[in-house]
Amino acid sequence: RNSTFVVQIALTHPYGMLKESKFPLVGNDRFEGYGIDLIHELSEMTGFNYTFRVQEDKSSGNPTTFPNGTKIWNGMIGEVLAGRADLAIADITITREREHDVDFTMPFMNLGISILYRQPRAAPPSLFSFLSPFSYEVWGYMLSAYLGVSFLLYLMARISPQEWTNPYPCIEEPVELENQFSLSNSLWFTIGSLMQQGSEIAPVAGSTRMVAAIWWFFTLIMVSSYTANLAAFLTVEQKVSVFDDVKELANQDVIKYGAKTGGSTANFFRDSHDP
Repeated sequence: RNSTFVVQIALTHPYGMLKESKFPLVGNDRFEGYGIDLIHELSEMTGFNYTFRVQEDKSSGNPTTFPNGTKIWNGMIGEVLAGRADLAIADITITREREHDVDFTMPFMNLGISILYRQPRAAPPSLFSFLSPFSYEVWGYMLSAYLGVSFLLYLMARISPQEWTNPYPCIEEPVELENQFSLSNSLWFTIGSLMQQGSEIAPVAGSTRMVAAIWWFFTLIMVSSYTANLAAFLTVEQKVSVFDDVKELANQDVIKYGAKTGGSTANFFRDSHDP
């Protein structure tokens, strides 16, 4: 009671922070946070006075062992062992090595080693995202089928006499007959069927009708499959697992990672015997 202790603190949110104020503050009034409040309540209960001392490098403390066996601590633990501070309060992890040289109170929070990372974000849709429902091979096969059916329809219409019609019905014996399935019209008819759109061009001969019917059935299946897959791509969010454990994180070079310099986590991995 009535003793004054030098309390070593580190400015780490939310345990110790500088208080924001319109007016200049001095002494202990400059600080706030969980650790600050805890020291204040303890002083009210036991009647001691205290003065805060800031650890500039925010280091909790790590030992350096020399060849002669001498061990020197830095950080907040080093300040306490050197007598420049009577006690320290911050987010200091209790480790076996630290507990060997200093005493700890009952911890106010127990935490294990965990990895904090941002969840993967969905990439913005690309200009050619409409091609996603089918693979590039399927699109290539469809293009080949489109060109092949168009040329086949053009060829069958040229061979079939029924596709040659009189463009002028008023003239009973025209000089020339016309065929509506020119190469350009054949391409237009085939792509129109694929897009589920009709046209004024219609096959007349049995052979061209059979080719058109087979193509219509093919386009019905492909359009239905494309629509179903496109709806799945737009509504289902695929979860991407970045990594499952520390080994996978260490064996990749895409994600940058790290630990607090001089902290217990960095020391744990430094001294770990697990490769």
